[in-house]
Amino acid sequence: MDRVVLSISALGLAYLLDYMIGDPPYLPHPVRCLGMVIEGLEKVARRFFVSAAGLKAAGFLIVIIAAAGSVLAAFFLIEGAHRFHYLAGWLLEIYILFTVLAGGDLRRHVSRVGWELHSGRLDRARTGTALLVSRDTGRLDESGISRATLESLFESSADGLVAPLFFAALGGAPLAVLYKAVNTLDSMLGYLTDEFKDLGFFSARLDDILCYIPSRLTAGLLILAGAMEGVSGRGLRVLIRDRGKHNSPNSAWPEAAAAGVLGVKFGGPDYYHGRLKEQPLINEAGRNARPGDIDRGLALFNRVSIIAFICFMIIYYLLQTGEVFAF
Repeated sequence: MDRVVLSISALGLAYLLDYMIGDPPYLPHPVRCLGMVIEGLEKVARRFFVSAAGLKAAGFLIVIIAAAGSVLAAFFLIEGAHRFHYLAGWLLEIYILFTVLAGGDLRRHVSRVGWELHSGRLDRARTGTALLVSRDTGRLDESGISRATLESLFESSADGLVAPLFFAALGGAPLAVLYKAVNTLDSMLGYLTDEFKDLGFFSARLDDILCYIPSRLTAGLLILAGAMEGVSGRGLRVLIRDRGKHNSPNSAWPEAAAAGVLGVKFGGPDYYHGRLKEQPLINEAGRNARPGDIDRGLALFNRVSIIAFICFMIIYYLLQTGEVFAF
């Protein structure tokens, strides 16, 4: 069977699987294996390096080993499976692409928080929010839980859904795996703390670079999705004004666009490990988030997800068939 048809259908089926079932805990997941490898490499690095320069060098080597190793493993496994039988290669390609997409799992976690809030179970909502954010959730009220959940939803919409689709469209499963490996490295090592600022330096910088375009594409898709409710103009104004209000060069783009479209305010005071930290306000003129905004946020996220999928499937088809160069 035509390899192009197999690859295109693999991406489509992987997206549909992710949309429907997310990331079931009972399925083996390559990212968990990668996480164990990164943990092992971190232990080795800390055993032999203490200075800032040494830890940065070790962090660079960890990125090379984990990212390059992941890409090579994905490439050779898929190629070997295709040589064995085209169905084996097709199924493996579907599975690998499915594991790098996180839209379904994100949707499920956010929906659960919304359900707990609507049911009046504030403690359970706080517990669910703690799975999405790094801030302390124990003292959050309904509005704080709603805001934190929405901020996580739209920041993660870029790195958990749009970015993997973007890289899959450009280079298939191996390139999507490269992005996922770097994103996993950043989530494990890329903290701005004394413990990780040197070891995770290259992980954080490379993740910023790889997510530069997807985060801005996500913001654009949110504005486009907002047009369906006639609020794209408001979203665009907030995006232009507040897109730089974040420590990350990328995170405020989708957050600002979403805050403008939804008409809510993001940022403000939050506690991290018991210490108060004042976050820049995004859409300062917006109202405080409410539990009902989680439902609206999920509806917006679903529209963005579908639009992104259609757009990237078209791009993938044009690149795979070579028709893009005919223009």
